[in-house]
Amino acid sequence: MKQKFALVLIACALLSFTKFNHCRTNDFQAPDNYVHACYTDIPALFGERDLINNTWPYLSATNAMEYPPVIGLGNWLISFVVPNENSYRWFFDLNLLLITLCFIATAFLLRKMRPDYSYLFPLAPAVLASLFINWDMWAVISTLLAIYYFDNKKYEESAIALAVSISTKFFPIVLLLPIIIILWRKKEINHLRRYLFISGIFWSAINLPIMATSFGGWWRFFKLNLERISDFGSIYFALNIFGLNTPALNNL
Repeated sequence: MKQKFALVLIACALLSFTKFNHCRTNDFQAPDNYVHACYTDIPALFGERDLINNTWPYLSATNAMEYPPVIGLGNWLISFVVPNENSYRWFFDLNLLLITLCFIATAFLLRKMRPDYSYLFPLAPAVLASLFINWDMWAVISTLLAIYYFDNKKYEESAIALAVSISTKFFPIVLLLPIIIILWRKKEINHLRRYLFISGIFWSAINLPIMATSFGGWWRFFKLNLERISDFGSIYFALNIFGLNTPALNNL
């Protein structure tokens, strides 16, 4: 069964790859990447954020990597092993490999947690259509690990995984609310304090050095998301087309 499941995952990854391969073989040129619905942040930010020249991703307050430190630092390190020839394609391919590994690991972990629903994730149209559009899978695997460890009462490991996931994509911070509620209702206050302390320490260990040396670049991710309008892939973008604007969208 594991072999069959692994083959399904590989097939799903290959299917998603075919969606992006047109752009890959045509150097990710615009507007072709929009016409063929194969746009991806990966090569775009490689050039626009000057990772192509191994530039520190949080150097500029106006042109810093618009992602939290794990993604920014990870891609900065990847940029050093990218050959000069066909660099955009190489950068995409290296990220594709890492994202695929995260995808497979996530699927197997979900299978372990909820065997009856193991195929829902890899076969979801949203996953197949957007697997390689950015680095979300980096955060998905660490977030799922936080949930897995928490369910198994391994609170320290869960706190570390959650700190990493929040430092990868900020949205996993919403998990703190149910964690607080669960531990509070169980009257496990000491576990709750320790959980918050450990997650805070590890988040600080990842973020504070960058905040101290490149605060403007580090803050750009938050500033951008506080100011940006609804974008492609968002239900709010569709609502805006029909004149149904959502007030205080970024506060939501």
